[in-house]
Amino acid sequence: MDRYLWPSVGLLVATLAFADHPPAGSLPESKSSNIGYKTVAEALASLKEMKGVSFSSVRGWTIVTDEAHLTVWSFAPKSDPSYPAVVKRMVISTGHGSKITLDVLCEAAKASCENLVREFSNMNGTGARP
Repeated sequence: MDRYLWPSVGLLVATLAFADHPPAGSLPESKSSNIGYKTVAEALASLKEMKGVSFSSVRGWTIVTDEAHLTVWSFAPKSDPSYPAVVKRMVISTGHGSKITLDVLCEAAKASCENLVREFSNMNGTGARP
């Protein structure tokens, strides 16, 4: 499988708010990330060491909940085309309420990563999938 190469690494990094649906067609590249980790493996390893987070599994996805920071991390299972990938959803106060931010770090093929971004963007917090 060919991997789409972003500047110097094979990653898709996206930062979106649920209100901002990604455009049709190919998604633009991003050179920075709000994930806080360089790789999906690094994110998972760090969260495993963190106190106060809980781990669960939903349809094969590893879900990490950090209630103190109003954050949910969803790690794609090996069976998902976007693997390895992590989606970080965080509730942020806007001064006029709140919004859910969506940050994605995906090391799979470009098309699979774009599908992952679109899938999570379209969920709008319905809980339909991790």
